[in-house]
Amino acid sequence: MFFRNSKDSQSGGVEPHSSPLEASPEVSTPLLVIALIGVVVSFLSGFHESIPFADSFCSNACSDAGRMHFLHLHFWIWGALFYVAAALLALVRQRSLAWIVLPAAGVEAVLVLIMIRMQIPCVFCIANAAVLAVLLVVAWRFDLIWQQAALGLLFFVAFLFWVPAENNLAFFAPSNPQSQNDYGAAATVDGETITNQRLDVLLGSRLQQMRSDIYQMKIQRLDQIIVGAILDKEAKKRGKTVQEFASGLTGSVTVSDDEVNKYIQEHQQQLQAYLKTVPDLKQRLKQGLEEQKKSEAVTQYAHAHEAQYHVRVFITAPRPPKVEIDIGHAPTLGPKNAPVTVVEFSDYQCPACRASHPVEKQVRAAFGDKLRWVYKEYPLQMHSFAFPAAEAGLCAEDQGKFWQYQDELYSTPDLSVPNMIALAVKLGMSKEQFSKCVNGAKYKAMVQRSIQQAVQAGIDKTPTYVINGMVVIGGPGLDRFKSIINEELKERGIGTQVAGKAK
Repeated sequence: MFFRNSKDSQSGGVEPHSSPLEASPEVSTPLLVIALIGVVVSFLSGFHESIPFADSFCSNACSDAGRMHFLHLHFWIWGALFYVAAALLALVRQRSLAWIVLPAAGVEAVLVLIMIRMQIPCVFCIANAAVLAVLLVVAWRFDLIWQQAALGLLFFVAFLFWVPAENNLAFFAPSNPQSQNDYGAAATVDGETITNQRLDVLLGSRLQQMRSDIYQMKIQRLDQIIVGAILDKEAKKRGKTVQEFASGLTGSVTVSDDEVNKYIQEHQQQLQAYLKTVPDLKQRLKQGLEEQKKSEAVTQYAHAHEAQYHVRVFITAPRPPKVEIDIGHAPTLGPKNAPVTVVEFSDYQCPACRASHPVEKQVRAAFGDKLRWVYKEYPLQMHSFAFPAAEAGLCAEDQGKFWQYQDELYSTPDLSVPNMIALAVKLGMSKEQFSKCVNGAKYKAMVQRSIQQAVQAGIDKTPTYVINGMVVIGGPGLDRFKSIINEELKERGIGTQVAGKAK
């Protein structure tokens, strides 16, 4: 800052830079007017829903923006307090006004960024930004340019982190949720990594249900916002408030006594206790059903106009977690470029696996070359014959008889080594070669790697199927199998699908 002493003044020294406030004391009047306009804008922002005139200028975005707060006070309240303070300073201490305008400008810049990021074009927020911009220009002091800039920047940075955190806004989250590393390490134990992917699969249906519940809450709220936005635009076209326009859509809605009686009949068990204790229950039900009908009529009207307003919904229903399986040298059926790959983790001694085997054969026959089927060994510790049987299956693969031999393993009650050798001979395999393979534990390491792969993927039950990365635990049945595979084909634009119902 530059200061001028009396000597400089007398000797004709260079005048310092001065602000418009120093040059013109009359500036207090425009400053006062601007501050009072800001007070009005702030109160309109806070009470627009109660003022039909103000509400007609604003959409649901104003309500969403109005919910944001700092230190548990809504921003419109802070705005009103700021403009009152600005008005007082305009009257008594104009030179100090810049010290509060610059911090306010930094905060307003944060709010504008949030408004853009969340796509909530609040009319009153824009009006407030304009008022503050005018106030900033008039109150600017050139002799304090660096101090003011630093102060505004300080408030901008502080509120850029504080406001999103306090209002639970994912302001710094990437726009594409899929870009986040949801399947990284959750923990390590002695160098072994436990992945989030493994947790997702192990939690299975419970986690999926929670994600579905969150999706349903979001989609329901989103639908309300979309309906409200369309009604707001339709009402403004006709010069009406939203309430007036909605009332015009539902004016003729009535509920008959027959509809009330039908509702009571359908919900008899829930209403039984109230039928004897609430004399006017039918009248209350009638009013409730009328309100429900009105809401449905308004919603249907808005949905019918979605195309006109180019409505696009980007959130999608959650799907079960996907995993990547290294197929390696596992036995496979079907072409490598098949649109759907099914990786089966199974145990030859597992009763559920044996029951699912005929269904698997039906599925493979139904989809033909659209399907690539991969078998991965997953003998459970509780089954004493499962590990040798897994090795025996791979020994049969050496002689090109894996799938035929698999049928025998699933159907025989005796999985002892002598009997498995006898089954191999029955299918025309070399007894010497097969016996050497089984007794020499040739594929022990490969079976162990397959088990480890299943564990890392979060799979802890047999049978488990990984269909194009989606984990399906247990035998899903023929219809469910077909439904999942048909959905995968549909996503890849393949029209030829297999009917869901089993023949």
